[in-house]
Amino acid sequence: MLERFTNRARTVVVAAQTHARAQHATRVEAEHLLLGLLDDPDSLAMRCLVRLGSGAEDVRDAVRRQRTSALGSLDDGDLEALRAIGIDAEEVLRRVESDLGPLAEPTGTSRKHIPFSTDGKKALELALREAIALKHKYIGTEHLLLGLLRGQSGTVARTFTELDLTHDQVRDVVLDELRQTG
Repeated sequence: MLERFTNRARTVVVAAQTHARAQHATRVEAEHLLLGLLDDPDSLAMRCLVRLGSGAEDVRDAVRRQRTSALGSLDDGDLEALRAIGIDAEEVLRRVESDLGPLAEPTGTSRKHIPFSTDGKKALELALREAIALKHKYIGTEHLLLGLLRGQSGTVARTFTELDLTHDQVRDVVLDELRQTG
């Protein structure tokens, strides 16, 4: 499938690996693909997001909020139980972000390939399906964006919901951008 990826789409996959490494993740998640998309401001995917009012920083901030909202899924009883055994969950999160940064950049991390999670693979598969549906013989950044929107997994789903972005809405803008660029 990677042979059908444009150079920009391949760069997104490499960037996703970099983001996963920076977060010390054991798998490349769909959110890492989304973060990788944000690294190329001139890509068709980014042009579409900007047209819809969501620039790279807006999306990064939303990803940060949605990633850290997992802490919010702990109720008061959970937080109290952790405190009872000496764990301050909020302090742990603050220290992690202080040490690594919310979207920390890699610093001398290994170049070893990190495998894709089920959600990451699903996003790539859905990108291929988007390309086929549009009768394209390539997979570009626009297809990756549409695949992420269709996959709607975890942090990515919550991010798109927060930004009020829907698959149909983004697909319409993608088609318009494609018409304009010929």
